[in-house]
Amino acid sequence: MDKRLSSFLSTLASVAMALVIWALVLAISNSNSQPLDVTKNARYTLAAQSRQAVLSVPAPVKVYAFVGDRDKAKPEELLKRYAKIDSKKFTFEVLDPRKNPAKAKKYQIRFAGEGVVELQDKDSKGRTERLGSVSEEDVTAALLKLQRNKSYKVYFTSGHGERDLNQSDGRGLTQLKGDLSKEGFLVDSLSLASTPKIPDDADMIVCAGPTKPLLPGEQKLLQDYLAGYGRFMLLYEPETPANYTELIKPYGVEVSDEIVLDQASQMLGAEPSFAVGLVYDQAHPITKDYKMQTMFELARPVKIATPPPSGVTVTKLVTTSDRPATALIVPLSEVIGKETLKLDPSKLKPSVVTLAAASVKKEDAPKPSPTPAPDKATTTKELRLVTVGDSDLLSNGTSLGLYQINKDFVLNSFNWLAANETQISIRPKDELAAPLNMSGGDQSKMMFLLAFLMPGMLVGLGIFNVMRRQ
Repeated sequence: MDKRLSSFLSTLASVAMALVIWALVLAISNSNSQPLDVTKNARYTLAAQSRQAVLSVPAPVKVYAFVGDRDKAKPEELLKRYAKIDSKKFTFEVLDPRKNPAKAKKYQIRFAGEGVVELQDKDSKGRTERLGSVSEEDVTAALLKLQRNKSYKVYFTSGHGERDLNQSDGRGLTQLKGDLSKEGFLVDSLSLASTPKIPDDADMIVCAGPTKPLLPGEQKLLQDYLAGYGRFMLLYEPETPANYTELIKPYGVEVSDEIVLDQASQMLGAEPSFAVGLVYDQAHPITKDYKMQTMFELARPVKIATPPPSGVTVTKLVTTSDRPATALIVPLSEVIGKETLKLDPSKLKPSVVTLAAASVKKEDAPKPSPTPAPDKATTTKELRLVTVGDSDLLSNGTSLGLYQINKDFVLNSFNWLAANETQISIRPKDELAAPLNMSGGDQSKMMFLLAFLMPGMLVGLGIFNVMRRQ
């Protein structure tokens, strides 16, 4: 082929490729007006809970951020993202406390970097919430507090080897306690052995990983509480005794003496002792629109009664992979007290396992009165129960940071139990925490990109260069 013709065709091919790439970039940018945020934890994109907090405020709010001129760029950019959601409901002002001492004194600002959110409503008389820092987590928490009409009292049982609310090491629950406080919960511990009855102000009771059995009197206290349409969360450990299952069995849930090992955990570089939740009930408030993975360590399988007891509705909140099934169920006796785990793969068949479930039982509706009083609204009592096969997802720290991975699921469960559905959402992520949260579909896409698309493009480019040189 003539060299000039070859050069012309090569140039023409390069121009055509450039035009195709340019057209693709235009098409993608035209159909995606939202900016692409590829930073760690999507730090430049507001979480769903932050958007919801702005849209649901009862009156316009104004944020005063007191930062020095040199440090104002980051908080100003953050507050602009809030204002874009609804500029009529959310306004802000960034002030240097040294240049505005009167305003700083009015809002009792002590240090640069603090702030305040003010509800601009005549009825609220300038109700405010302080900001320890101008971060998304603090701003969103303040917006939600301004909307809150009540707090919820949650008691964690103690005395049976449960996880400790005030223990700051990896097994403790101090991180959870702090986050529950931000969500409007008042948290306290409860010794069933030293109380004649469940406190009247209890909005829910939590048993977080008990390892010792309930005494008969303690078990009756909890049974009566549930029979009276209480709200209860029970999280298991491998050592959790059988009489806890007797509490929840009347509500369509049972936890067997087995442990879940999950082959899907190997895709994340974890041991099979970590079970990966990938399938969620998209109709239930706790897991609605939930697309991230959850992880559980040495979890016990949660089994649903078929059919459920009369009047009880049970929902499988979280299950392991179903395409394909990856979970292996082994007897508890083969795990507890064993230094090494010896399994015969030929005797284990992969299955789909439920890791968390929610039960609901409503009080029978009273018969309508012939002459109902118009000023008396009828309310139906409702038992709500959340059962989880593992309590590690509540704890401060594990090798994989399970609480940070499961934080939205955990806090959504508490809010659902309190019937506080407005707080159920996807929350702002901690910038320091970077768990890998990928759904099964996302993992397949990543595998296709890394294993096929990128190598294919490189091979194609190589073939093109070889043909061009010839």
